[in-house]
Amino acid sequence: MTRLNLLMMFVMCMSSYFCISSANELDPDYDVSATIRGEIVDTTPEQNPIEGVTVKIVNSADGQEYIVTTDKDGVYEKKGLHGGRYIIYAHKKGYGDRISKSKVVAYGGEMFDRIKMRKKDNILTLFMGQVFTWQLVVGFALGFLVALIMGSGRSRV
Repeated sequence: MTRLNLLMMFVMCMSSYFCISSANELDPDYDVSATIRGEIVDTTPEQNPIEGVTVKIVNSADGQEYIVTTDKDGVYEKKGLHGGRYIIYAHKKGYGDRISKSKVVAYGGEMFDRIKMRKKDNILTLFMGQVFTWQLVVGFALGFLVALIMGSGRSRV
């Protein structure tokens, strides 16, 4: 009797498994692919979206790479991925490259990742933004005036 019960339970479990899996295959709306989407913004207080960032999504298991680009709102999206662990790389000329920590997305699931990118400074932007400030101009002008006043008061021998 115990063997018969075990056999019946096994048959019921297997039939449930096959019915569910075949029903999912027949349903056109059933999607086992994963989606990774995100937004890329700058590091200013306004956090402006960055357009044209190249986003590389790499599957950690097999090394498969997918490349997408952000739109005018700084948004990117890649559908049709297999569930698993992914690393996201972001690159745009004039900005520092970003590499995310490993992210996991489930089959049929989706993941959202927000990335902040900092603008790279070149010599001109560094000079204009940090060295060449109004305080420096005022200080230089005051020093020049003091030197003129001090120099014109002396008599020549």
